[in-house]
Amino acid sequence: MIKQFKQQGFLLPAAIFILVILAALGAYALNITSVQQSTSTQDVQGSRAYQAARAGVEWAAYQVLAPGTTALANCPASPSTFSIDNFSVTVTCSRSADYFEQGSDHTIAMYDITSTASFGSAGTLNYIERQVQLTLSKCLGTDAVPNYQCN
Repeated sequence: MIKQFKQQGFLLPAAIFILVILAALGAYALNITSVQQSTSTQDVQGSRAYQAARAGVEWAAYQVLAPGTTALANCPASPSTFSIDNFSVTVTCSRSADYFEQGSDHTIAMYDITSTASFGSAGTLNYIERQVQLTLSKCLGTDAVPNYQCN
């Protein structure tokens, strides 16, 4: 006599194992997508912060290099703080040195300008900050026309 064994439910553990593996792969894919999205967002915000800081430096450089006035009066009040597209921009400007041109009545004034743009609160995940620094010179001369500009 041949005995027959019941083989019902044999594929159930294999099916559950495959479902668990597929669920784990799906969760991993969602995690990777989420990290990629936040990284992309931070990259865009970093670029925007850099452009805001650059705008602050250019604004201060224009104040220093504006024609027809003395350079010392043109350095903006330091620090100057303003907002550009939800970024807080702080600009500092200082006259760092004067160099006298021998044989003329010209002085080369040197300026250090720093602009820092930030978004969010320091220490949080969405905090972004970029800083741009610039050193520039302006020729000053009492014998130049118009005053304080060298030829």
